[in-house]
Amino acid sequence: MRLNKPWIAAVTAVVVLGGAGAYYFFPKTKAKSAASAVTETTVTVTKGNIRSTISGTSQFEAKDQQNIIAPADGTIKTMNLTRNQAVKKSDVLFVISDPTKETSLQEAQNSLDQMQKDLADLQDQKAHMTFFAPTEGKLTLSNNIDVGSNVSKNAKIGTISDYKHLKVTLPFPLDSAVQLKPGDTVDLSVDGFKLSKSASVRSVDTTAKADSDGSKLVDVELAVDNDGTLDAGVKVKGSFSVNGLKVESRSQAALDYTTVANIMSGASGSIKQLNFKTGDMVPNGAVLAVMGSDTLPNDIVNKQSQIERQRNTVADLTNKVNELTVVAPFDGVFSTDFANKKANVLASYPVGSKITANTQLGAVASTDSMQLPIQVDELDLPQIKMGMKADIKVDAIQGKTFQGEVSQVSTVGTTTNGVTAYDVVLSVKDTSQLKYGMTATADILIQDKRDVLQLPIQALQSQRGNYSVTLLKPDGTREDNHAVKIGVRSKTNAEITEGLNEGDKVIVKSRSTQQSLSQQELDRLRQQMQGGQGFPGGFQGGQGGFQGGGNFQGGGGSVQIQRSSGGGRGN
Repeated sequence: MRLNKPWIAAVTAVVVLGGAGAYYFFPKTKAKSAASAVTETTVTVTKGNIRSTISGTSQFEAKDQQNIIAPADGTIKTMNLTRNQAVKKSDVLFVISDPTKETSLQEAQNSLDQMQKDLADLQDQKAHMTFFAPTEGKLTLSNNIDVGSNVSKNAKIGTISDYKHLKVTLPFPLDSAVQLKPGDTVDLSVDGFKLSKSASVRSVDTTAKADSDGSKLVDVELAVDNDGTLDAGVKVKGSFSVNGLKVESRSQAALDYTTVANIMSGASGSIKQLNFKTGDMVPNGAVLAVMGSDTLPNDIVNKQSQIERQRNTVADLTNKVNELTVVAPFDGVFSTDFANKKANVLASYPVGSKITANTQLGAVASTDSMQLPIQVDELDLPQIKMGMKADIKVDAIQGKTFQGEVSQVSTVGTTTNGVTAYDVVLSVKDTSQLKYGMTATADILIQDKRDVLQLPIQALQSQRGNYSVTLLKPDGTREDNHAVKIGVRSKTNAEITEGLNEGDKVIVKSRSTQQSLSQQELDRLRQQMQGGQGFPGGFQGGQGGFQGGGNFQGGGGSVQIQRSSGGGRGN
């Protein structure tokens, strides 16, 4: 504990008496009389087990813990949290609505969709820079189509007509035409030529019409197979026989192509190559023309670059919108106590309320693994390695020892009152009974030696890092400062590696000193102690340690100072 100023004035000297690290405290005022008593005991060097540990006390915390905070300013849209609850990984904890981010994402997505449509159109144009004949037939090019001509997208380049199959529609008297049916033969005469061709009935119109004489007529559509002697535009007249009587069409009509395929431009550009001219007969699939464009390749590359940039924009905005939905990072327990132990912070954030970015609502702590962070003195730190085992006792769980393992060793220390300590973290997996914040003490196992020579630590004297004992020889004589070497130490015993054998006798000295004070000095001490309460909690010194706790007794005109027998740093 921290000494107040009256005790700093009253206690001025600390005398270190080697070996086990005992300390004597003398008052500043010169003693009137002093008496010392030395007692000696004999111990025997024996074999046994020595367990060396480094201890520390702290509170348990979750190994995996993540704060639950608001990712942005907004309005609470969904709230699934309560003050304390179990959660599963990816559970939706709460959702924030941010219209600005949501609108920006929708606009960016719409822009990306349009850019992709534009690119598809450009690529389609590239695929249509060559014109192919869609069918077999007679080519008719549109006006002004020639090599070097500029053509816009969706412009008509020309047509290909199926010259092998022609058709014509002729008017016949109603009373005779009604006797015709599809497939019947009608003879055709070609105007200006002494040619006769056969045609077949395709259909007979059911609607009658009157000619100039008032006679009723119906249209009959005829199909004509062309042997190469006919062409569209040639006028013909038809006739057929009914009951031995010849029935003729009342007028002529021009032949027409049954099928005409349009050739349309799928891109903008100029004609670089033209392989046929109007009137040529072209086979199906023939390359009619090739078009070129000076800007189309660059337009495609530029549009692809725009799309890539826009995709990144959409991805970034999507992440920002997705972050508005906060989910559990892992299985565990959510609690608002991590944000505020005294109040339920969720009470301020119902659905529809405003929340600001970085507002902490609590935290999710994993219950699968706990950890105990303890502080270790800088002199003990080199002995601790990753993976070392530790026994852990929990204040609130009596009769059970938990097993831990060193999972982290800090390399940055914290100095307080001239003493530097380092954090060492112990992982514990058996967590079914453990709660966050429980106090526990861990003993990290440094060494566990079996069947080794050992002595009580009090039997050792130390000077400048060298150890010795007072050896009692078999003839009854003693050898002071008999050199020994020690190995591992526990809180009470030390391993002897050289200098002694099993069965050797060693003398252990203990000393008590009584210091007499005057009545005036005792009165002053009593005042400083506020009624003789002593050092409440003790004063810890050096390696061994001096426990106060009221060891100064006010009565009898004397101060009794008892020697401590602490086992040394870290053991």
